[in-house]
Amino acid sequence: MTAISSPPARRTWGGGRTVLVVVGGLFGMVSLILFAIGGFGLWAQQQRDNGSFTVGPERVTTSTSALLAPSLDIGGTGPDAFYSDDFLGEVQIDATSKNGTPVFIGIGPAAEVAAYLKGVGYDEVADFDVDPFKLSTTARAGDKPAAAPADQSFWVAGGTGSVRWNATGGDWSVVIMNADGSSNVDAELSMGATLPVVEGITIGSLIGGVVLLIIAAAFIVPAVVTGPRRAGA
Repeated sequence: MTAISSPPARRTWGGGRTVLVVVGGLFGMVSLILFAIGGFGLWAQQQRDNGSFTVGPERVTTSTSALLAPSLDIGGTGPDAFYSDDFLGEVQIDATSKNGTPVFIGIGPAAEVAAYLKGVGYDEVADFDVDPFKLSTTARAGDKPAAAPADQSFWVAGGTGSVRWNATGGDWSVVIMNADGSSNVDAELSMGATLPVVEGITIGSLIGGVVLLIIAAAFIVPAVVTGPRRAGA
């Protein structure tokens, strides 16, 4: 008697395998997002100039005695990588005089800068764009300062034409003035910062992308290539 062979077993696609594929797909999608963020970070780092992300130059003029960027609040609650002193890194501000009068740049505690400029006419930065770099200002009426900016002792960083400052937590203001305190500031302004947080985000995103991609594969591959079998009818 000739034996009758059974038909080959066929895989069934049950609910459990579907769940594995769906979960793996979600991990895969997140990994792609992290790869995109990491790729953008790598591109951004290639745009640095001498290690800094820079904007400008932009010509700024005032009919008053100062250009003020008030209340630069550095610090706060949250992960250290985003809110610590490492966020900005080293800040550099350059100002080239366009009318021959030396330009003073000062960074100081917001409260003390406000006290120094009390009653002084200045232009306050209301908004700014990065690309292209452009400042929007609001004029505040007042007189000339009683003393030159360089005579003040509260600056954490100050100088003529250029200043560099390792950003630390606090509430700071940035002031651009003629060194003699006179009105009609006219300068070409550039700013930059090393932004070490960008490197941290880039590395973290790429590592996270690799890890999540491996996890996605661990869910999807077993669901696709394995599974229970049942005999055909």
